[in-house]
Amino acid sequence: MKKLARFLCCLMIATSLLLFDINFAYASSDFPNTNGKAVILMDFSSGRVLYERNSNQQLPPASLTKIMTGLLVVENGNLDQKVIISEYAASIPESTVYLEPNEILTRMELLYAAMLPSANDACTALAESIAGSEAAFINKMNRRVQQLGLKNTNFVNPHGLHDQEHYSTAYDLAMITREALKNPVFTEVVSTKRTVIPWESREDEDRILLNQNRLLSRYEGAIGVKTGYTKQAGNCVVGAAQRGSTILIAVSMNSPTVYDDLQQMLDYGFNNYKTLTVGNAEEISGEIKVKGGEFPTVKVEPKEELKVAVTDEEALYLTYIVNFESGVQAPIKKGDVLGTCELYIKDNHIKSIDMIASQNIDIKQSVIKTIVSSSQESLSSKWSTILGLAVLFIGYLNRKKLEDGLKRVLLYLLRNHIPNQTKKF
Repeated sequence: MKKLARFLCCLMIATSLLLFDINFAYASSDFPNTNGKAVILMDFSSGRVLYERNSNQQLPPASLTKIMTGLLVVENGNLDQKVIISEYAASIPESTVYLEPNEILTRMELLYAAMLPSANDACTALAESIAGSEAAFINKMNRRVQQLGLKNTNFVNPHGLHDQEHYSTAYDLAMITREALKNPVFTEVVSTKRTVIPWESREDEDRILLNQNRLLSRYEGAIGVKTGYTKQAGNCVVGAAQRGSTILIAVSMNSPTVYDDLQQMLDYGFNNYKTLTVGNAEEISGEIKVKGGEFPTVKVEPKEELKVAVTDEEALYLTYIVNFESGVQAPIKKGDVLGTCELYIKDNHIKSIDMIASQNIDIKQSVIKTIVSSSQESLSSKWSTILGLAVLFIGYLNRKKLEDGLKRVLLYLLRNHIPNQTKKF
């Protein structure tokens, strides 16, 4: 009996261990298997984080820095503008395209050099062209970081050469990339595998620029974005891919298997999530009352489409709540934020989208006339008071002369208006 009990007990333990191994294996295969020190998978449409590990840890970003540099270049425009290469830009070391002092290239040519072979000298030349100096450009980089609401990034150069005060996170880099990919010029550049730019001092030779991002040739639907490496940062890559309407951004920092990390995360994302549009612009739009405006109401609409990557199960619980401001006052400019649209899955907040004015609303003319009339009346009243006070003040200063004058007036009146009482005898 004891032997039978022991046998059944051993059988139960073995079965439990087998089931545990099966469940553990299933969980491991369901989530990405990554080796980066910090990794993240983000939905481009909504900014929703689909997978992450240590994504807010501050780390050296190496040449992933150039994503911000590229963003500022395309945002400032005039990409055909010619740039004269400074001695300082030509002296920047390590990864370069061997720019020469006084050589002339366009901003677009330098942008390709910065983003494909990751040329540090091209980044410095662009910084000087855009902002006047490298230092001024770095200020622009950090202001743009603040505008994006990012808290764990600080740049001290435009290229990513190591510095203790130069750092970012997987999350912040994904958000910077998301902003940059909204610009079609940036997207075109980082998805280019090969291009050629001039080499002024070599008449029979051009610079051949090859994109170092191997994801472009290794992963279906890859659209960029940027590689990076320093001894301190290790191998780092930001990758992005599109399948159908879904665009995903994957970041792996300091990883011995950086491309495997990206493929694992992207596969996980495309296998489990699809992009849905919640409602449409007309359904979400509304009108709110305007005080003192030429029109009684203003139409308010979402700043962007409500798109989000969700699983099939999450799609059943996707909802949104629109909040409008009440009693807004004219004038209103087109694009003014007058509310928000909050996106939820069950009780979990996913995204907030600004609701903006679709038109300008000027102040009503009658209101303007009332304000002007009131101002004029107020001004007239003020001038009357001032003049009265001035007269009194002058009178005070000349009170002796006034007294003598009044006496003369009184004597004149007495002589001419009092009856003559002289008697004749």
